[in-house]
Amino acid sequence: MKVLFLIQGVNQPASRYRVNQFLEFLRADGIECETRDYPRSIPAWIGVLRMRRKVDVVFFQKKRAPRWPVMRLRAGGARVVYDVDDAVMFASSRHESPEAPARMKRFVRMCEASDAVTAGNRYLAEMARKHCANVTVVPTCMDMRRYSSRGPAANRGRVVLGWIGGRKSLPFLKELDPALAMLKGLGVDASLKVVCNEFPSECPLQVEKKTWVEAEEAADVASFDIGLAPLPDDPWSRGKCATKLLQCMAARVPCVAAPVGAHCDIVKEGENGFLASKPAEWADRIARLAKDIALRDRLGDAARETVAKEYSVQAHAPRLSALLKSLARSE
Repeated sequence: MKVLFLIQGVNQPASRYRVNQFLEFLRADGIECETRDYPRSIPAWIGVLRMRRKVDVVFFQKKRAPRWPVMRLRAGGARVVYDVDDAVMFASSRHESPEAPARMKRFVRMCEASDAVTAGNRYLAEMARKHCANVTVVPTCMDMRRYSSRGPAANRGRVVLGWIGGRKSLPFLKELDPALAMLKGLGVDASLKVVCNEFPSECPLQVEKKTWVEAEEAADVASFDIGLAPLPDDPWSRGKCATKLLQCMAARVPCVAAPVGAHCDIVKEGENGFLASKPAEWADRIARLAKDIALRDRLGDAARETVAKEYSVQAHAPRLSALLKSLARSE
């Protein structure tokens, strides 16, 4: 069988995590895969439509297509899968209100027009099931080969807190300033390593600025002693698929995370990480990890095991392959 993946772009993080890293495994399982950037012109759509009788499945990564090409693809015999890994039906956290009727309408239309939806977490799956009967949760996954397990925690004096993300998420990190300011009073000597393309202008801690480079991100994450995963609690953020958190956990880095969305599904309090809401809770959890090397090791081991079993490409590639093959067989 053959699957055409329409992706946001080869350099887009969502495309790398939701499609590109699965291709090797799908091809090894006998699925012919082709990727193209999502069509942004009529000629590009015509090129896609010409393939409708040559492919079994067209996989839309995140983009909500107009109804007419989707229906023509299906009329030509191709099955359609819509992959969603963000709360695209709401306005982002930067807006005063999450309500976005036009976004919701496009999301509903895409779900209704698809033969199947793959959702990045339970929250998104629940939204999609209102409009599509065939919904499968395929979490954003880590390739465990990229994130080799770092060694035992070491008592090297100053503890390195770490955060990795895009510039649009920097305001979430800023919200931790009150908690970070409490650490010295709790007897914690810590610095903050930020892996991004922009950096905080002010911070209570000394900041190590590391420009994000794809080839270096796994090593950057492994350099953290404690990972930080803040998020606001709003409809947009509840759709996030916890990429930052999973990166740290895959590298055996214990984390403190906001109890929002997928974080609540992934983190088992005190077993593979900690959840924190208020500044005092963040400061307390960070301090506990900073002062207890054995605790960091125990939670780090459990964190990596959680990702390997439940959130890895190796665990979910067979499930994605089985879904795609089931659609082809249903013709």
